[in-house]
Amino acid sequence: MKRERYEKIRSRLEEKPGRLACLRLLYRVLPPVVAAGYAVCLALSAAASRKLLVCNLVVPAAVFALVTVFRAAVDLPRPYEVWKLPPLVPKDKRGHSFPSRHAASAGVIAMAWWQVSVPAGALFLLIAAGIAASRVLAGVHFVRDVAAGLALGVGAGVLAIMLGG
Repeated sequence: MKRERYEKIRSRLEEKPGRLACLRLLYRVLPPVVAAGYAVCLALSAAASRKLLVCNLVVPAAVFALVTVFRAAVDLPRPYEVWKLPPLVPKDKRGHSFPSRHAASAGVIAMAWWQVSVPAGALFLLIAAGIAASRVLAGVHFVRDVAAGLALGVGAGVLAIMLGG
């Protein structure tokens, strides 16, 4: 997305306080929803089988670690650094934008849920998309950051399922 397009979206959010409040609420609430949901997913995985529990622990941990190391090595700037526009949520972190760790984590957790319950997995995929969108709309990630994060998280989860997770 180019700066001009983002500025139009940003002005639409800022012109109505309710829109901006909704974005900020989703930005803050969705990640803890995923974290709490992940705890439930792990409990259900443990009840189902040791193999499923191990898979649903190891794959998300590996994705989190891989994304953390990769983004530190690549160290791409965030939109508010590049465009000199303050983000719509308080944030002053520099670099480490690509890929989005929130999107990657939410994506892989959605796939962990998929192995436990397909409807819950689908719901968590929607939540992951909401997390990704909120990061872009808030101006803290580029579309490429969240798209890469989601692709990595969901891709790792699908691979685990295919390998018999």
